[in-house]
Amino acid sequence: MILLGGASWVSGGYVLGKLFPEFMVTVQPFEISPEIGKSNSLSGKGASDIVVDILNDAASHAEQFHGTDYYNYAGTGAQPVSLHQAIKVPIQTTYGIEVKGVSVDTVLRLYDQARYGQWIVGGDVVSTPEGLVGRIRLNKANTARSWETLPSANASPSELVREATYMMLKSVAPELLGQSYLQQSNYAEAEKVFRQWAVDEPQNWRGSYYLSLVYGYQDKAREASNLASWSHNILLDEANKSSKRRLESAGSEKEITYNLAQTTKVALVMSDISDNWNAVGTLDHAVSELDHLFKDKPANVDYWIQRARVLDKGALLELDQNSPKAYDRSREAIDSLDAAIQRVPENGGLHEQRAILLMHLVTIMKKQGKGSQEIRAKESEEAKEYTRALELRPKEESALWGAVYAQIDLGNYEDAVDLARTITLLQPGSKAANTAYIVAMERAIKTPGEDPKREKEVKDGLKQLLRSNPSESQLLAVWDALAINNDREGLDLVTAEARQRFPENFTFEQRRLQSYLEDLVHSDSQTGD
Repeated sequence: MILLGGASWVSGGYVLGKLFPEFMVTVQPFEISPEIGKSNSLSGKGASDIVVDILNDAASHAEQFHGTDYYNYAGTGAQPVSLHQAIKVPIQTTYGIEVKGVSVDTVLRLYDQARYGQWIVGGDVVSTPEGLVGRIRLNKANTARSWETLPSANASPSELVREATYMMLKSVAPELLGQSYLQQSNYAEAEKVFRQWAVDEPQNWRGSYYLSLVYGYQDKAREASNLASWSHNILLDEANKSSKRRLESAGSEKEITYNLAQTTKVALVMSDISDNWNAVGTLDHAVSELDHLFKDKPANVDYWIQRARVLDKGALLELDQNSPKAYDRSREAIDSLDAAIQRVPENGGLHEQRAILLMHLVTIMKKQGKGSQEIRAKESEEAKEYTRALELRPKEESALWGAVYAQIDLGNYEDAVDLARTITLLQPGSKAANTAYIVAMERAIKTPGEDPKREKEVKDGLKQLLRSNPSESQLLAVWDALAINNDREGLDLVTAEARQRFPENFTFEQRRLQSYLEDLVHSDSQTGD
């Protein structure tokens, strides 16, 4: 029974390997000569550890990437969920385990061989008359390849090993490496990887597809649309399809290029719309176009996201015209986005955008005189959505500020403090988190002078923040919080820092002078002078 169960398990791994290809990597110690290793403190094991760290880091980020994860509300919108390709670096075990004479380790190795494509990586660092050269070799299936860096008299062996590893990844796993860059919003490097992939394999639609994502995420809608259409045409040629209808009915992953091309074109229509009453008709047409494109595919995530964007923009235009339809459009936009969230519930970007849609709905409700309790409920829902987005993406600054300010607007100052403090604990070196914490603490001070412990914490935190070279926007956020309590010492510190670091920006000096003038007027009115 044990043998039968093991055989079945290995067979299942083989089937999974064919349906969902992934890779298992074994990194061997590099060959480092004693002279090079001694002078640069790098051993063969140390070099292989560098490769393992790079592979693990790329695989980890790529695994977290989803095409809709970076849903930029103000730009071209979401893109289709990405293709998935994983890589795995196994943990080395020391002791074997046996069950009734059957080696568990042997079964595990057989499963890994059946489930994963095997990569064996090795390399060396050699000295040449022109300098050191890093080389890396890859053996997989029936092929063996190698890459080497240009000779360098300045680069260290560690740097050469890293360079060679990235050369290998760009060549044999461009999708994985590019996804890793996309997940980290490193668009410049992602663009290089995908462009090279598209040039090296012109008949592979994936290269230009991912390159379109790079442009789309940077709000370059026309470039994204051009590349999406290019990718779609390559796919049509590859599959020898003669009509869009036949492509739409092919229930394969390749269909995502068609969806990308079409939704990007709708996004282009939206980006060109001016904010006037006549634009409402154009937006209605965009909704109808989306409904027509995806009438047979209501589960398509892009459809629901773009539909939500169009409806929300229409609601805001209706609001400008005092139309009673604004409220219904806004509610429908949220419902549409909810349909997308149901399909990708762990998508932090969509939760953040739901919070933005709720904020727009609250604005409409206030202008239309809705009940205060109903408005308060939607404001609380907005705060929860920002917090959920932050939970899913704790490094996202926009979600952090949205969550903190949402709690402040609700008067939940202590909740804002707790939230900001939590992020500083998760990311001690984050200037955005430390700034948000100072803002939240300052806003939580009800009466200046009566909470000396917290006021001291604000001052200490402010001085520490100023030493970390905060941005202008971060300084402005702190200024606004300090100004509410008329914290003169803090305002002077912020102004001095801004004067030194941003001498061409007179905003802080003007605000400081205005604040002093307001104090003088207030003082004169009290004394009767």
